[in-house]
Amino acid sequence: MPSAADKLSRTTLAPARDYLLATLAAGLGCLLALAVSRWLDLPNISLVFLSVVLVVAVRSSVGPALLCALLSFAAYGFCFLPPTWSVVVHREQDVLTLMFFLLIALLTGNLAARQRQQLLALQASQRQTQSLLGFVEQLSSAQDQRDLLAAMLSQLDLPAERLCLLSRDAQGNWHQADGSRLALSELERISAEHAWQNRHPRGYDSHSLTHPHWWWWPLMDADQPLALLGMRTAQGDPPAGEQRQLIDVLLPLMAHALARVQLVETLGHTRLQHETERLRSALLASVSHDLRTPLTAMRGNIETLQLFIDSLDTATRDDLLQSTASEASRLDRYIQNLLDMTRLGHGGLHLERDWVAASDLLAAALQRLQPVLQHLQVRMQVPADLPLLWVQGALIEQALVNVLDNAARFSPPGGVIDIRLNHDGETFSFAISDQGPGIPADEQTQIFDLFYTAARGDRGGQGTGLGLAICLGMLNAHGGTARVESTPGQGTTVILKLPLQHPDEGARHE
Repeated sequence: MPSAADKLSRTTLAPARDYLLATLAAGLGCLLALAVSRWLDLPNISLVFLSVVLVVAVRSSVGPALLCALLSFAAYGFCFLPPTWSVVVHREQDVLTLMFFLLIALLTGNLAARQRQQLLALQASQRQTQSLLGFVEQLSSAQDQRDLLAAMLSQLDLPAERLCLLSRDAQGNWHQADGSRLALSELERISAEHAWQNRHPRGYDSHSLTHPHWWWWPLMDADQPLALLGMRTAQGDPPAGEQRQLIDVLLPLMAHALARVQLVETLGHTRLQHETERLRSALLASVSHDLRTPLTAMRGNIETLQLFIDSLDTATRDDLLQSTASEASRLDRYIQNLLDMTRLGHGGLHLERDWVAASDLLAAALQRLQPVLQHLQVRMQVPADLPLLWVQGALIEQALVNVLDNAARFSPPGGVIDIRLNHDGETFSFAISDQGPGIPADEQTQIFDLFYTAARGDRGGQGTGLGLAICLGMLNAHGGTARVESTPGQGTTVILKLPLQHPDEGARHE
């Protein structure tokens, strides 16, 4: 911001320049009048001088306009009224002419200058109004306290280190908008405490606290302080008068915006706590059901084998063993999903990429799901010119397992699962379609949400709601996406897309 010395220099130099220009304008007006005097009558020559006075008044202010009027009055009498080139006026009518000329020049100059001042005041008011509207727009779009502080910095034209927004925690510690602690001297801390407790600005009007570096304004909501706006000034000097007036105008606007931001943050915390509790309950219910169900089946099979192994025929024993192995595989997939969910949730998924053939990933996923898919038909469309994928194969394989397992659970006995692999030069896609009941349009955007399970299909509510959510997380980790296409009663298609990347490009996304 410009210093006080700079402002004083401008306010003193500008009038001096205007007075000099007014003098030059009067001289130029005299020369112009002399040049056209042979074609104009004496009364009309005064119009030349009046025009010059009017121009000066419009371009400057009252003082230079009055000076130009006086100089024009002297030049008109000296150069044009008989006897010319003399300060003596012989005729009474010429004296009256001069007096009327001076009066009209003064009135014209004063009126024009005042009109200009009013115009400048209106323009300044318009600029201030537009600036305030921009400030209000910034405040209305602010998402947090840092955005509010940035808007105030822009409006006051201050560097970031000169302004702060302090909030107070339950322990009485002051925190900035970004959550960091602000180092305050004892004097500055006392000043901030006083502003907070007494609900009025503190610093510049205090006789007991001399030369604090920070000046404080409380942001009030009704009678309660929300935060303190602090300004650091050079050598403890108070803010300039215009700056203080601007701050007084901006403070109520910022206080209302801060109240809105704090309310949104409070609602967000409440919603997060509610969502956390909901997810915790869903996870406990999921763990309770999906761990107990396969364990119960495995335990029943094993107890049957223990009690009746001698009386069971070979086919029955094989069925029990196969059922136990199938339930163990189901339990293993569920535990793997829980582990993957934990890794995704804690940001611990670090990719170890390698060149992998998409057909190999698909074959491995189908092999793992062979017991689940044995009563279904699987049709594949795999072009011969498929490029290799730069991915962590185990994660993409697990994503395919989750989608295929989901399709198998929704498919009717003997149903068909279609798998299509394709690429367009920039992205690679897996499209997996089933012949299940489909998904209603209003639920299609939710199937990748954590713990979301569809209410239709053969599996009903037996799903964990983890598989597709984890699938999306694994694809996102590779820069990919997933979406669903479905028509109720006609099946569902899940499309997984991965970017085709060079190893160097893949490393930059890590």
